[in-house]
Amino acid sequence: MVQQGFNGMDTNNQMLIAPETFAAPPESLTEQLFIERSLTENKFWLRIMKEHSYFLGEGFNRKDKQLIQQTDRFYHYFEEQEKRAYQTPNNVTAVRKLNEDSIQLVLGLRNFKRNLLILIVNCKVMGFNFPLLVDHIAREAEYFMRTLKKFNEGILDPIQDAIIKENVFWLKIMMEHSRFIASLLDQSERNLVKTALKFGDDFEVLLNQARDVESMLYKKSPTYPIIGKLNKDSENATHELRNFKQAGLDLIKSCQIKNVIDPLLADHVVREADHFLQMVHVLEERLKVKQQEQQMGLG
Repeated sequence: MVQQGFNGMDTNNQMLIAPETFAAPPESLTEQLFIERSLTENKFWLRIMKEHSYFLGEGFNRKDKQLIQQTDRFYHYFEEQEKRAYQTPNNVTAVRKLNEDSIQLVLGLRNFKRNLLILIVNCKVMGFNFPLLVDHIAREAEYFMRTLKKFNEGILDPIQDAIIKENVFWLKIMMEHSRFIASLLDQSERNLVKTALKFGDDFEVLLNQARDVESMLYKKSPTYPIIGKLNKDSENATHELRNFKQAGLDLIKSCQIKNVIDPLLADHVVREADHFLQMVHVLEERLKVKQQEQQMGLG
């Protein structure tokens, strides 16, 4: 006898079941991987947060002394936490406590950035901190906190969801880096400005493609070939942008181009591209394992 649902549909038909039902489950994090990934993310992002504090302070109007003093305090706090990350032993308890304290510290800076953004868009704070830049660095703080919280829960997103989320996040970051660079180069540097804008457009295309894949496949049944190509396309584009950023950094350091880019900021965006490439590699390795398991009938 055919079982009927309340609306008369055949509930035995797999095509009528929510596709999220067939999504891969989260993966558990081994203790060794928990320690390695936590320390790597802390060492990288605590320095980034420290530099965000410095960049914000440099962008304020001189009369906003309280805001400048707050960013100076954040710079000091993050400098101390960064030192602690390098001194933390390879011990689960110590690393988990480091993560917890980093989350709380980053939460304060995240809230400061978000409140600052509201003041800027309401024309209550002037200076040279672009609203999109403040939003950009607030998103990075939120990303860092999410990452550490997942680690402390002992889980990793299933590889398909992880690749989608990482690419959607990082492709937007790379797109904005490209456009920030174009806006901080002297406009007489026409070829460099044109190249930076072209990178921005290219990454916008990749970002929109990744968002389409997110809409189609996020938290759905694994579709590894499509996901693998998404990751590879991001890797190739980011290698090119990373090389452009490094060339720009070298030109800035040797005073060969006209710009208003702090050399530390130029180095900062190179390191972020490097970190994305490192993440792409980590994801590729996880994906290979899952594809092998699938071929063996284990996945």
